[in-house]
Amino acid sequence: MFERKSSKAALPPDTPAKTSEAPPVAERKPAATPPTVSEAIAMIGAKVKVTGDIESSEDLLIEGEVNGTVTLTDNELVIGNSGRVQANIEAKTIRIEGEVQGDIVGQERVVITTTGNVQGNVSSPRVMLEDGGRFKGSIDMGGPAKGSTAQTRPTASTPVQQETKSADHKAASHQDGGKAG
Repeated sequence: MFERKSSKAALPPDTPAKTSEAPPVAERKPAATPPTVSEAIAMIGAKVKVTGDIESSEDLLIEGEVNGTVTLTDNELVIGNSGRVQANIEAKTIRIEGEVQGDIVGQERVVITTTGNVQGNVSSPRVMLEDGGRFKGSIDMGGPAKGSTAQTRPTASTPVQQETKSADHKAASHQDGGKAG
């Protein structure tokens, strides 16, 4: 910074030097833009109908109609307001604003928004149903997320172990003629 000021002070008539400094500032702004561009997602438009399997290694927004399966194991899937999906879905995170008929597996979370309508089973460590959202099916939050810590796994299996112990206790009490304590 100090060198620029001293060079400006030494060469006051160099107005082009100031304009040469402006383009690097302009270059810095586009440098900030590419991360936003890389965050852009693929989209299936509102008037597009897809029949078959979709696999993607980037985020996906579905505004059209999809029949088949949708797999985005390491990415986010958004079913937009006009999206109509009849498919089994698997993705890292899933946000449903439209309609889905099929089973849903979210590695991290599944969100059914106020405009969302789901008919099927949901399996994810975190499930959120916003006020007004519609859901018909079952929810399984027991499985740990992919790459989760070891602390989560014993917690998820603890109820199963307790049920097993209580079943063993009942079996033992029947064998002892009900005298077990």
